[in-house]
Amino acid sequence: MKLGIISDMRNPDGSKYHRPWMEHYSGFLDLVAELEELGYESVVFPEHHFEADGYIPNPIPMMTAVAMRTKKMLIGADLFRLPDWHPVRLAEDVALVDILSNGRVLFKAGAGGLYPPVSDGLGWDPRRQLSRSTESMQIILKCWTEEVFDWEGRHYNLKGVRAMPKPVQKPHPPVFMPAMNPKSMERNAREGYGAAMAGGRWTLEREDLGWWKGWRAEWVEALARYGRTTKECPASVFMNFFCTDDPERAWAKHREGILYVTHAYAALRSEPLLPETPEELPHWDKVFLTSDQMVKLLRELFDGAPPDHLLLWDAVPGMSFQESYESHKMFVEQVWPKISGGLTGSL
Repeated sequence: MKLGIISDMRNPDGSKYHRPWMEHYSGFLDLVAELEELGYESVVFPEHHFEADGYIPNPIPMMTAVAMRTKKMLIGADLFRLPDWHPVRLAEDVALVDILSNGRVLFKAGAGGLYPPVSDGLGWDPRRQLSRSTESMQIILKCWTEEVFDWEGRHYNLKGVRAMPKPVQKPHPPVFMPAMNPKSMERNAREGYGAAMAGGRWTLEREDLGWWKGWRAEWVEALARYGRTTKECPASVFMNFFCTDDPERAWAKHREGILYVTHAYAALRSEPLLPETPEELPHWDKVFLTSDQMVKLLRELFDGAPPDHLLLWDAVPGMSFQESYESHKMFVEQVWPKISGGLTGSL
């Protein structure tokens, strides 16, 4: 099991949480360099557009900056929203980052959620979201593996495509796509893609243990049908909790930031009923945990069915870089040694 960080870089403008943008990005890059020293093995960035709080609209610059500040960390998006990109341009950009990082890119991509402001603002037909994504992935892989090619498809007609230079990793960087339903799971297993799974503690809390463990068993079976294992096609999942010596104090300090993030993501999904106070959030009392509490929770969640890549959120608005570092340092020193080699079911 590998350990990594996921960050959406939210920085709400005009709020008490806001930092000057240069300070926001440079401080994060300092944090990532420190987390690599602690033993974190990857960092990934989601992609969204037109968010008032600066949610990352383009993971490529962040991936490039991280590549320059780290030596071993794997770098990627989680996920690139394929309908929002021209596939040739995305293939070229990712190949360059793979070169600059000396072969450390993870290519996580998918259709993304359907958000009308994004499709309207970028000018693509939301009715074609899935087919556009499928075609884009096919073109991207051709860019990385063929010298010159033509393409005639439903969404793109391309002549004489020569995408150079090619990625360092051969035949191409590891590909991850969502695999939340049987059809996408079968596609990933057939094509040899890893599984980029939506996570968050809300999805994987106790009453939902059957979801994760059942999914994991189906994933292993799907891979076996094509002669593959999770070593070749790993599954990643993210969790949104933080390690602390004093959960009550941490919650009191950051409860409004947690509520802000919850409202922001719920708005993207057009959820009509939103909690008015932080204490109305599901499992609000488990956002901040002691190391012993976190070990217990992770064992309940993953024993017998551990993820191959476990991603932790870096911070929430209002949390200082020092607080984030201290939380992740505690996790590495007090939780990870009891989890990384202590879960059954690794393949």
